[in-house]
Amino acid sequence: MKKTIFSLLLLTATFFSYGQKELSSDYSYAVSEPYQVYDSPKKYYFSDGNQILSIKPWKKSVVLQKFDVGTLNLISAKEYEDFPDNYVVEGMKQLQDKYYLFYSSWSGKQTEHEQLFYREINFGTGEFMGEAVKLIDIDGRLAGTFASTAGVSVPFAFGFGVTDKFDFLTSLDESKILVQYRRKPEVKNDKESYDIIGTEVFDKSLNKLWSNEYTMPYTERRMDVEDLAVDSGGNGYILAKVFHDDSNKDKKKRKDEEANYHMELFRLSKGSSEIEKTKIDLGDKFINGISLFESYEGYMICSGFYTNGLNNELHNADGLYTFKITKEGKLVDEKSYEIPLEVLNQYVKNRTKKRNERKDEDGKAEFEHMKLRNLVISDDGSLLLIGEQTFLVVHRTPKRTYVTYHNNDILVSKIDASGNLAWMRKIPKRQIGQPKMGEVYDTSKTYKGGMSYSYFNANGNHYIVFLDNVKNIDLELDQIPALHSDGNGGYLTSYKINDSTGSFSKGSILDTREVTDKMEVYQFSNNRIVKTAEDQFVLEVYKKQKEDVLIKVDIK
Repeated sequence: MKKTIFSLLLLTATFFSYGQKELSSDYSYAVSEPYQVYDSPKKYYFSDGNQILSIKPWKKSVVLQKFDVGTLNLISAKEYEDFPDNYVVEGMKQLQDKYYLFYSSWSGKQTEHEQLFYREINFGTGEFMGEAVKLIDIDGRLAGTFASTAGVSVPFAFGFGVTDKFDFLTSLDESKILVQYRRKPEVKNDKESYDIIGTEVFDKSLNKLWSNEYTMPYTERRMDVEDLAVDSGGNGYILAKVFHDDSNKDKKKRKDEEANYHMELFRLSKGSSEIEKTKIDLGDKFINGISLFESYEGYMICSGFYTNGLNNELHNADGLYTFKITKEGKLVDEKSYEIPLEVLNQYVKNRTKKRNERKDEDGKAEFEHMKLRNLVISDDGSLLLIGEQTFLVVHRTPKRTYVTYHNNDILVSKIDASGNLAWMRKIPKRQIGQPKMGEVYDTSKTYKGGMSYSYFNANGNHYIVFLDNVKNIDLELDQIPALHSDGNGGYLTSYKINDSTGSFSKGSILDTREVTDKMEVYQFSNNRIVKTAEDQFVLEVYKKQKEDVLIKVDIK
């Protein structure tokens, strides 16, 4: 059942807005009229440049909203209540000009079938196109994440249930989508159980191209999946960390001279029930994180961070690496790039600088808790890698135990088309947050809330945008940034990095506590930002009184 809540004709000559402001000469912003808020643990945003489509699932309904980018006017809002009682939203994907909402539904104990459905959305009308279509029907239970909104939860766990049962991966050209699932193990002992992974590949119209189930070559105890990918030919890939024994996985002992694991690439292809395996070996460098990306040239690119030897912590980074994987599964063009001491010593305490200098003499200086977040492949073959310092801290007191999540400095590195390091820049950031009771965090189990960052590129520049403490507006290179506490206001800040030279500048876009003279906004999240043009993005925020607003930011 569909309920049309609001609909209007675009007023092309009139712009209703709270006004336009400018804190920096590089940015200006405009704010829309407020409109009715719709609660949803996870919200999706898409834009064709002229309009914005938002999808907001919640409990027994899904709301589709359309907005005009030019005026920021709400065009329409439609609520659909024809979803099954036990539906669980699994994801939302764009495949070229098509938009699909995926949800799962468990058939019950009598039949025990896990079913995946999709509903296509017409972007132009902002409506679902017809009824739900069953895409996958599996006899038996799938592994997932048990969750409850009564406490710390995961996306779309409305009440009690299992979510995150399906992974959705799209090719670089958005012509293929791979849906992957894992059967619930029959043997509870992970030293004896082998995962069974299901892989189904579809074209952009969701016509099935091929499917298969694979029994993994190692036990659950001996293998961790690091990343998944699909190429434009419809081949699936799994990057796995493979452990050498059943001990404490990648924990190392002081006397260990080599890591207790190595990396392998599994290739899954149509017409073959066998897994093609390729061992990934970086010599004396130990991989502490790895991600897989498809390039425009048709090969896959692996990238991540490494540590030098076992004298250093395996979750830290001495440098970054890249290599290519040919269609035949061979590793070529292996490159590594050490993080310079002068980069490590930016925005840190003097005692940290001295410690890094002592460690550097033995080749042990490193960037702590670094994780690869983005890899951007340019048309000229150059790469931009963005890593973020992220970790959690467990606090124990006599009365309670709690966890704080930290998203700190950002490392941005450019590798030119010849494979040389063009430049490397450290962006200072200190963010701390703690999920509230019932608050949703992402499936990486790292709470983000309003923390972390968004990335854009425009007019030959790269932009890193995040919420920061107002005290950091005039931060100097030798100063340590003040801590930003998630949920306590903040300035939306942008670092502009020139692609050719790596030179950067900083600008403040807006103050969330005074977006207009009479308006403070809340519930900022990088997941609620959508790029609408080469030099423009729009974010949705809450203004209280059960109303949201859109903020359009223009990059000059």
